[in-house]
Amino acid sequence: VATVFQSNPLNIQFRRALFGNRWEAWLHLVTRLMDVNLSQQPDQIRWKLTRNGIFSVKSMYLHIINSGPIPRSIHI
Repeated sequence: VATVFQSNPLNIQFRRALFGNRWEAWLHLVTRLMDVNLSQQPDQIRWKLTRNGIFSVKSMYLHIINSGPIPRSIHI
């Protein structure tokens, strides 16, 4: 991944050409990835619903309660 990100334009080849919505989706993905900063540090999981980044049942509960009704199609 780091090697590909170092080249400009990105050094990625597809077997088939991207057209229409797929081309737009690819450009959207590349735009989002350009903001990613890679480092040699080990990966960490961070829970976005708390300030300290650690999961808590309370934070999940509050998020569910404050998100409005849960559609019946979602399985929890």
